[in-house]
Formats: sequence, C-alpha cells, structure tokens
Amino acid sequence: MAGVFWRGGKFLNDEELLEAAEVAAAELEQLPLDNNLLTDEENSEDDEPDESNVIRDDIQGMSQQNDLLVENAFETLADEVEFENDVPRNEKSKSPVEEHFLECTTATDYFLKVLGSTTIENIVYQSNLYATQRNKVLNLKENELLAFIGIHFFMGYHHLPSYKHYWSSAEDLDVPIVIRTMPRNRFQQILSFLHMNDNSTIPRGNKGKIYKIRPFVSSLNNQFDLLYHGTRELSVDESIILFKGRSTIKQYNPMKPIKRGYKLWCIADQHGYIKKFDVYQGKDEIAEEKFQSYGLGERVVLSLTENYWGKSRIIYFDNYFSTVQLLEKLKLENTLACGTIRSNRRGLPKDMTVDKNMKRGDYDYRVSNLDIIFFKWCDNRSVYLLSNFHGSQPSHTWRTDCEQLTALTGGLKKWWHRLFFGLLDIVFVNSYVIYKKINPDNNVSLLEFRRGVSTGLMIKSNAKKRTLDISNGSRGAAPSSRSSASSRNNNSVNPPKRRKYNYSVSNDVRLGNRGAHWPIFGKDRRRCEQCSSMGVESRPHSKCSSCGVFLCSNEKKNCFLVYHEFSQ
Repeated sequence: MAGVFWRGGKFLNDEELLEAAEVAAAELEQLPLDNNLLTDEENSEDDEPDESNVIRDDIQGMSQQNDLLVENAFETLADEVEFENDVPRNEKSKSPVEEHFLECTTATDYFLKVLGSTTIENIVYQSNLYATQRNKVLNLKENELLAFIGIHFFMGYHHLPSYKHYWSSAEDLDVPIVIRTMPRNRFQQILSFLHMNDNSTIPRGNKGKIYKIRPFVSSLNNQFDLLYHGTRELSVDESIILFKGRSTIKQYNPMKPIKRGYKLWCIADQHGYIKKFDVYQGKDEIAEEKFQSYGLGERVVLSLTENYWGKSRIIYFDNYFSTVQLLEKLKLENTLACGTIRSNRRGLPKDMTVDKNMKRGDYDYRVSNLDIIFFKWCDNRSVYLLSNFHGSQPSHTWRTDCEQLTALTGGLKKWWHRLFFGLLDIVFVNSYVIYKKINPDNNVSLLEFRRGVSTGLMIKSNAKKRTLDISNGSRGAAPSSRSSASSRNNNSVNPPKRRKYNYSVSNDVRLGNRGAHWPIFGKDRRRCEQCSSMGVESRPHSKCSSCGVFLCSNEKKNCFLVYHEFSQ
C-alpha cells in the first residue's frame, strides 16, 4: 500500500490530555473569529464572558460538551491523540420478520417456511423434467419430495451402515417408520433423478462449476435475507461440507478438522444464522468485474457484505481475509470492520515493538493517515488486529475484546448431491435459530428439533393412505403386519414426557399433514391419549393411522378431533 503513513502511538494520561487541550484552546484563541457567525448577545462587549476561563472550566469539569471552543479543541487533538468512532446502532430489530411466521406452529412449519415453497416447486419441476429428458416417468409430487428430505434428516441421527439397511427385513436393522414412509425403490428413483436446473439450457462455454445447483443457492440466499434481519455484528468465514469423492471444486486443507470437501464462504450473525453464502469454485472461478482488482479474501468479504454497506453493521473476519486495502475500502463505504491480520501483510508498519521487548499484556499500535488502526498485543504470542473504527484509548477490557473477536470470527462449519444435502442442513440450522428467537421459552434442543422436522416431513407421504380396518392384518391396511411394532416405534421416536409435552407424539406428527390422519378400528383396546391427559379413564378400540395412539371416536365423544387440533 503505497502512500500509507502510519503515526506512532503514545497513550496520554489525564494531566497530559488536559495540558494538550489547553494548548489547543490557546491556539484557537489566536485565530480570527468571523463576526457574522456570532449572535447579537455574543457581539455585545458589555456581556462578553472571559473565554479562557470558560474553556479551562469546561476542560477540567468535562461536563459542558456542547461548548463550541472545547469541541474544536478536541477535534484538533483527535489527529494527534487518538481516533475513535461512535459505533452506530443497527436500526433494524435483531429478531426475525415475524409476519412471515404467524401461521407456523411446529418445527416442520418453520423449516418449510425457510426453505420456501418456490424452492420446493422448482426442485419437483426440474426433477420431473430431467426424468422426461431421459425417457423415464418420475411423477414426483411435493409431498414425496418432502418425505424424501425427511428420511435424509432421519438418517442423520439414526445411523446404519448403508441407506439400504433402513428397508431391511432383519429384526436388528428394521426401521418401520422409514418403511411406512416410502419404498426403497422409490427412494432410489427420486435420488437418481433429483435435479435443480435444466441441463439443456447450459450456455455454450459455461465456466460456472455449480450450474446444476445455482438456482437452489440463489433461492436460499433470497429466503435467508428476507426472513431474518440478523444482529448488528456479522462474521465472514469459511465452512466446509465433507466430501471425499471426485470433484474439480473439492478443496483440501490439512490444518482443518474437515480436511476435504466443498468450501463455502458465509456471512453469519452472532446466533449462527447464515445470512448469505456462496460456493468456492476454485482459483479459476470468474470474479465480479467490480472486485477484480482485489485479492481472493478481499473479494469474498466485499461480495458478501455489499448489501450491508452503510447500514450500521460491524463486519468481523479473521486473518485470511484482512488487508489494509480491504479496511480502507469498507471505510469508504461507511461500513465498520475489524479483524485479526497476518503481520506480513502489505502496507503494515515495520517499526512496531519487537516481540522480545514485550511481555504478556503489553501492546503497541499505529494509526494510518486514513484512520486505520493497527494493534499489536502480546499474549502467549503476539496478536495483530486491524480496525477502521476502534480507538487507541487503553481499556481494561482489551483481553475480553480480543476473545469476543475470536468468538465472532469462529461462528461458522453424483458430486453435487453431497452439496445439496449440506445446504439443506444450513436451512435446518437457520430455521432452528428463528424458532428459538420466536419461541424463547420453548427449551427445545437441536436434536429434538431435528426429530420433529424429520417425522413431520415423513408423514407428508401418507396423505393418500386411508385405512379403515386393521383387524385382519391385510396388506391394504396402514401398518398392518407390524402394527404393534409400529406403535411402539412411534412412541420410541417421541417418548412420553407428560410433565412437559402432555402428549407422547410431537406436534409435527400430531398437527401435520391432516390428510394422513384417519381413525382405524381393531380388536385391541388401550388407554385413550386425550382422555389420559385429562385424567379420565377410557380404553377405546380406535386409534390414529398416522400417530399410532388410541383415541376415542364414537357417538358420545370425539377425542380424535380434539387431539389433532392445535393447543399450546
């Protein structure tokens, strides 16, 4: 960075600060005053106060901040003493845009809202189109796609050696909830023809390596930004989706916990909500024309933060991205930014205190002519920090600030199938963040939320299965040959926690997909779930075909209807 001038740093104590202010005020007294700027009262010689006494009193008391001369005195000192901006508040609320979630009652509702109906429709259309282009008939429906995604989430926390084992008939591998949701061959068929973009419209000479999922990426970014404002502090970092197969955009970094996979550039808020992301396509990817003069790390930050320029946000990043040029660019765009930086970056001052002359807790700093401040702080080893809004005034919270920066910059983690499922996990985490923000009193863990989404999506495939009799155990019935095992499985997925939930079945299953719930009658009699929650003894023959719980359904009372109505 040619032309950058770094001023040396020296902290002033109160006496030195007062003395410097008095000197600056005395210099201001020698300047000619423009009488046109004075009021009639100030022009009156009889009422003119002793200006030097006023300045001295204001400096010593530090209480009359609005006095014009004192303000000018401290503005003059700012270039020589310190540089510190008042960080503006973010005008928008930190909460989600709740008007979009007024009708959401279950975890599945929140997930589907974040995923977006347009995204689902496009996947269904493109998958059917791709099958037609291959002279095959897929006839994929939205409910089937959601059930397919639900099975994927289920496999995430219920591990078996192979996905085919979920449909195994062996007793030790049997998973009835997956068997009831979708046949194995249908699952394989959907996986084979899953598509998000039309292959026939690939432009000639296309260099975009993620063309197949580009509409999916764009749609998710629009949804993420629309549904949630985010906190004032935002963090730019990388995230890795594990992948060990063959791909031209697979990255390898032996220093990371996940050494091989797809690299995503992400900007997230303090709660872990990803506001925007992009897939790194390798060193040959085409950069935006307006950012071509910047390095890779600089381009990533500028591209992800462009929508937040001049909007009272504070951007944090680590030393992979930080440069003097980047901080200057963001300052010109009225955007506050801060990050750790590598000591060998171009444009940094070379006259900092050497490590051997510093003990733990010591620090040094320099300020550029563009008010970019460079800190060096000695902890177990030297830590370097670059900022365009921090001041140089010493603070006892310096160590806390550094630890907070570390936390903010660490808030984030066929070949494209793995990438597609990895992006679905981002949708899931974002929906969980929104759910927790809207329902702060609902202490639902991430696993419980995932189970709710998984089971809520899987019952979407049961909308057309209407079972009226299971007494004979025929194949036409819903869970027939394994009726008792199915019932036990439903209860195992959502174990009874009556003190907390009142019902043994989660709201995602109980209230989701109304077309899948039908009363069925058999010879067995068990306690009614609804009556039990009211402390009433009742043992009906009827049960719900989807929930797997016994409910009264007769001319005297209809617990089946009450059970499937929303209640807090």
